[in-house]
Amino acid sequence: MNWLRKRFPALVMLWIAGSFGLLALELLMTGHTEETQILGVLASAAGALLALLALLVPRLRVGWLVGFLVVGVFGLVGTALHWEEAGEPAETAYAVARYDDEEGEGEEAAPPPLAPLGLTGLAALGGLALFAREEGAEEVG
Repeated sequence: MNWLRKRFPALVMLWIAGSFGLLALELLMTGHTEETQILGVLASAAGALLALLALLVPRLRVGWLVGFLVVGVFGLVGTALHWEEAGEPAETAYAVARYDDEEGEGEEAAPPPLAPLGLTGLAALGGLALFAREEGAEEVG
């Protein structure tokens, strides 16, 4: 149990890196790459890289914290953009794509308004994991 307790912040940081990486992969697989949408992919990839670097070079704690803060801000900006695209009625926020039977073309579904907050939450968790590590933590290797 002592082994886990000693390494828990590093394990959390690895989990955060994997989560950011999977988020970037999901966004790429769903075609989230047009115009400002690419910012979500880039912020997710940056979060994964930050988490790995924070794990490998813990002495730059303040720099990694600033990086996580920037990624978190991208999540908040993405949330505002999603709310804007979703429109006024709450029903459109979770609308499913509907298809026109005659022409075979579908309407585009409104984006889930709170989805980008995943970036912000992971970034906040990364910042907490940075401070959970002991000051003199050895580099993982």
